[in-house]
Amino acid sequence: MNVSIESLTLENRENYDRLLRYLMNYAMFEYHIGVEFTSRLPVYAPSVSYNEPGKLIIMNANWYRPIEIPFLLAHEIGHVLHEYEEYFHLNDLTRLRGEACENIFAIKLLRQYCVENEFYFRDYHQFAKCFGIPRECYYLLADIA
Repeated sequence: MNVSIESLTLENRENYDRLLRYLMNYAMFEYHIGVEFTSRLPVYAPSVSYNEPGKLIIMNANWYRPIEIPFLLAHEIGHVLHEYEEYFHLNDLTRLRGEACENIFAIKLLRQYCVENEFYFRDYHQFAKCFGIPRECYYLLADIA
């Protein structure tokens, strides 16, 4: 199910915007990672991160599931902090393990946001749905969230 930003209620949109600001401030002010949103990419083009020549994340503002953008930003922050871009040059098993590590990082960062803002959820499925965590990452939630 695709949720558009326009279909969010005002309250949810404010929460979404607040979360994006939190993540961008975390990246930029805590770790000096530049974050750029671009609408020049096709809807299925993934966001990317770089460590050289400087720390930079390029986010796809046209992503086909806009509700996932905060999770994807948290994921890319993890790539820059852990300098895992080399996973794309190794075998598939190593690359996938690196992706799982960054998904775990993203979930933990979103959980940190909840703690700092006193957001509570009845279970990890509600947490995942609220934060647009992709279903393929749900297997990670039981041990983290």
